Amino acid sequence: MDRFNFNFAPYNTLTPTEQKHLQKQVQIVFFDDNAPIITAGEPMDALYVVIKGVVKELGDDGDVVALYRTNDSFETRALFENVSPHSFICAEQCLVYALPKSLILNLISSNVRFGAYFYTGIAERLSSITRHEGHELSQLFHAKVSDAFHHDTLWADGGMSLAKLARLMREHKAKSVLVRHDDKVGLITEAIFRDIVANGADTGGAIFAHANFGLVGIGGDDFLFNALLTMMNHRIQRLVVKDDGRIVGILEQMDILAYLSSHSHLVAERLHRADSLDELAKIAHSMTQSISSLQASGMSAVQLARLMQVLNGQLFEKAWQMIAPPEMVAKTCLIVMGSEGRGEQVLKTDQDNALIADDDVDMNALHEYAVKFSDTLDKFGYPPCMGGIMVSNPKWCQTVSDFKRTVAHWCKSADGESLMDMAIFLDARTVAGKTELLDEVKRHLNAHLDKDVGMQMNFARAIMQFDEHNRGFFAKMLGKADNHKMDVKKMGLFPVVHGVRALALKSGVDETSTFERLVALKNQGIISDTLAKDTADALGYLMNIRLNAGLFYVRNGEPISPNQVDTELLSTLERDLLKDALAVVKRFKHEVKSQFGLHNA
Repeated sequence: MDRFNFNFAPYNTLTPTEQKHLQKQVQIVFFDDNAPIITAGEPMDALYVVIKGVVKELGDDGDVVALYRTNDSFETRALFENVSPHSFICAEQCLVYALPKSLILNLISSNVRFGAYFYTGIAERLSSITRHEGHELSQLFHAKVSDAFHHDTLWADGGMSLAKLARLMREHKAKSVLVRHDDKVGLITEAIFRDIVANGADTGGAIFAHANFGLVGIGGDDFLFNALLTMMNHRIQRLVVKDDGRIVGILEQMDILAYLSSHSHLVAERLHRADSLDELAKIAHSMTQSISSLQASGMSAVQLARLMQVLNGQLFEKAWQMIAPPEMVAKTCLIVMGSEGRGEQVLKTDQDNALIADDDVDMNALHEYAVKFSDTLDKFGYPPCMGGIMVSNPKWCQTVSDFKRTVAHWCKSADGESLMDMAIFLDARTVAGKTELLDEVKRHLNAHLDKDVGMQMNFARAIMQFDEHNRGFFAKMLGKADNHKMDVKKMGLFPVVHGVRALALKSGVDETSTFERLVALKNQGIISDTLAKDTADALGYLMNIRLNAGLFYVRNGEPISPNQVDTELLSTLERDLLKDALAVVKRFKHEVKSQFGLHNA
């Protein structure tokens, strides 16, 4: 009979061999009421997991900081700091697994998914100072060469002339080239090329005579830390990367530094240099890994969303410029809407975009480019919108005059579909082309909505549509329902986002970000400073919960369902914080209902 239950995170990520090692070393320990399990400041040599009962964590002042119940682990921080700053006491008679510290540390180093769980937990619990001090070293020891090296390294035949190589390097913006000659692989760098030219070499001569064939290599599965050590030992700035002994690319010292300082820096540079849709596709597919690494190192969902808004905007702009001719780009405005427009989306979900064109644009020709753009984004990993809110749909690809008639229709009809379309459009942001077109349509919309109290009331009413769902959720949180899955968007994200959007519309606030709208509403005295801050904090926490859920699906190779959160996978502290966040959402909804007179609606 198994001594340990592996059917919960992160232990369900262990391989059969790793599970056997754990089974051999785990101990089951009983503690009576009020018995100390961990004493603050004393060395700790085990990680504990609750089998049955309740354990309470006491802070410096003796107050209860958190409660731990079945399947909760404690104290993970002490695994890396040697001691815990807090004490852990048995609140109710409990059985716990005791896992040797040395075993857990070995599993963390050998199993990336298992280790990521603990590092993420630490990032959430330690102070920001500790987090920033440790994050770069953590990445250095655990990131792989395959995460950072140039997969699209430029290759050339050894018989190529220096003059042709110069043109090739300029076209591809390459700083180094791998050279094939006589079953050997050599390297020519930008610095070597400058020396060749300075020494008056014949530019018509073959490049193999100038290549360096004494290359130092490293495996793609090796750690970046070992790559950096190898470079230091050999006093070189680049290594060739090998897969089963075959050279597949180049790792440069700057790649390591860029990776450690910011994945986004490397992505932005690659976007700038990209010159084909295939290259953009590779960059787009690498973004999720960058998100996972940055989140594990301590970056919040709010910060990541802002970063991805910039990178996605650059990606979409580059793709549109490659697909449509310059004259078409100059006479159109490509916009993103919804969470992408607000800068509150991290992982790739469905497309929410539109095109506004000058009145003299050939719409048949534009539609062909628009269809190709939507298909291209699908290949990039951004699936089509189930509701058809994308440029390939003629409804969302119109001339500026037609778009103005469309938004006027939304205001007049005020049916459910029109209100939804209006809500999505209010978050629009330009990513490419003629910004003035979006400004013109928004001015037209605002003119129709000005002082239309009935429309504003109907618009705000949408915050109430998931109230029944919310009551069911609280039952689940209190353990009164068997289904532990919840929709965090319906529960908290949508009421906040749409409530803020409705107040912004009523108050004439132009910002599209929910966080910026909250600041503007606070500054206008529409909501109190306290409610604005609490609502922003609650929204940020809900975004983190959703991101964690999305990355969990990614790690398990499942389709991303970021709004579906399994409360069984949350720690007790996370569940308590979630309940606090949803209490703020309830308070904010009450304020919105009061301002729009919806309490009796």
